[in-house]
Amino acid sequence: MYILNWYPNQEYLNLAYQKICNFKRHTVTGVINEQPKKDKMDIFIEPIVYFILLLPLLLIGKKKEHWGKPYLIVFALYLILDNVVTALPIHFEFLDFMGLKMNWTGKIFSYLLATIFLLSYKKVSLKEFGFTLKQKGDSKKFALKTTLVITFIMVLYCVFIGRYKSTIENIMFQLTMPSIIEEIAVRGILLTLLSMVFIKNMKVGNTYFGMGAIITAVLFGLWHGLNVTSDFEISMNWIPFIYTGIMGFVLALVKERTGSLLFPIIINLIINILPNTMGYVF
Repeated sequence: MYILNWYPNQEYLNLAYQKICNFKRHTVTGVINEQPKKDKMDIFIEPIVYFILLLPLLLIGKKKEHWGKPYLIVFALYLILDNVVTALPIHFEFLDFMGLKMNWTGKIFSYLLATIFLLSYKKVSLKEFGFTLKQKGDSKKFALKTTLVITFIMVLYCVFIGRYKSTIENIMFQLTMPSIIEEIAVRGILLTLLSMVFIKNMKVGNTYFGMGAIITAVLFGLWHGLNVTSDFEISMNWIPFIYTGIMGFVLALVKERTGSLLFPIIINLIINILPNTMGYVF
């Protein structure tokens, strides 16, 4: 079964918000709302479906003359593993050593996976993965302008569309977990692996990018908008898919232009924190 969710009624907006913000089992209003039991195989099915949907882009992207297949294999394995470890506490509750409403344990597992990978994978340096405060050339001006534009857009979003008085737990979670580890995993590890494969033959303004930026943007959208069960019941929430996909592309451009994860992390923090705190302001 394939379900298209397009019209944003309140229940849909609440579910989309939970998906984007990594809620484990409660609604925007803070009322406990346990998720229905899921088949244990769902934990593997969803990331595999992500990869299958990305295959056409992986195949048609213009590759470097001496590109290495191992980079794509590592990309696929990391994509699947990161999704699996993040979802472990949801599917196997005994692993949830934090026991809080947000998926703290899953994000901690994601941090651990990234740390192990970055310390053991020697074909790419930490600097190439974006672990540097130094920005390429004159890219800092571009990054600052992009950050200011995103901040302005998010303030408008909060004023005219949606803002929340999130719990302290949620605010702390957004500050320390998804805003950072998503950038390390997606724009750091996955995008860099794809940059070893694809030629940067496309351009937006003065920023060159390859198919990797598009693939990670689509993946980011799928990650926040697509739900798949072991019975292959697929539901797509189009608004979070489009919204996070566009944001994922912008974040990829910033990483490609600056060579650093610093500004992508700052922008992700702004995107996650403003809607969760502006309800306290007005």
